[in-house]
Amino acid sequence: MKIPERLTHNPDLSFVKENWTGNLLNEKQQYINLDGPSERPFSDFFKWQKERNQLRPLKRKQKTNIEVVENSKLIKNTDNGFSWLGHATFLFTIHKKHFIVDPVLFGVGPLKRYTALPCRAEELKHIDYILLSHNHRDHADKKSMQMLCALNPHAIILTGLEIGKLLRRWKISNRIVEAGWFQQYQLDEDVTVTYLPAKHWSRRGLTDMNEMLWGSFMIESTEVNYYFGADSGLGIHYDEIAQLYPSIDYAFLGIGAYKPEWFMHTAHTSPADVLLAMEQLNAKHLVPMHHGTFDLSDEPVFYPKQELLQLQEEQNISNVFHLKIGEKLML
Repeated sequence: MKIPERLTHNPDLSFVKENWTGNLLNEKQQYINLDGPSERPFSDFFKWQKERNQLRPLKRKQKTNIEVVENSKLIKNTDNGFSWLGHATFLFTIHKKHFIVDPVLFGVGPLKRYTALPCRAEELKHIDYILLSHNHRDHADKKSMQMLCALNPHAIILTGLEIGKLLRRWKISNRIVEAGWFQQYQLDEDVTVTYLPAKHWSRRGLTDMNEMLWGSFMIESTEVNYYFGADSGLGIHYDEIAQLYPSIDYAFLGIGAYKPEWFMHTAHTSPADVLLAMEQLNAKHLVPMHHGTFDLSDEPVFYPKQELLQLQEEQNISNVFHLKIGEKLML
């Protein structure tokens, strides 16, 4: 059976990296990282599941250490700034336009939320752009996307190659623009959004490994540059991004789902790794995310923030914003 050819780029979009012609594929027509795989074989997964989790006692009756501030005015506030909605979901407001990234508004399958939304999901109207970094269920949630798109039928979805097929299966009719790495979306705004690499992987079923692209986003305006790192392990892509974008004001990087590190480090950054990533990016500020809302790995939900705060104290690092869910950081 012939393997269908995979898209390597969107021919309608321009590249921001010189001499880059599109994403690389392996012999199975699967997308690959710039510097080695992130996915782990089933043998490693079973090894992890058989291991004794030393932190399991701390998970008994665990509680999040993320404060939630009720804020029904999130969408009504059109001042420049950003708000955290939990996990990896952010609302950016730039020039009176709302950009929501990786919207997960409910529990994910059997995973309960340890943090509530700061507003009712039904209040998330007047969204102009929906950014989806990759297809994992804690970033691309069917129920959340269907509700958001029903509330915002004119919102434009910006995402990676081949992800549109998944959204169409969900009966989503919004306009979808797919990009490969280092490609810039064409927006009729004073805002520029570019799809960039991440060191990760993708899969929603048993047979679709790395058939849809994963990535990160750079969101630029005249006032501020945001780098949304999505899910990623440490890698050379941070150096390449820093060369292309030498002035990153805020880097939104994950600090959760990192234990055991021998299994997780190729796909997620630990609190220690994230400080290295911020240094590679030469970012002015770090906004930690991807923690406190879902229990995805061996560490308890309160552990990532606790560990990062300790590292900050030990290394005298002050340019980290630990947001409350629902508060808006104004620019």
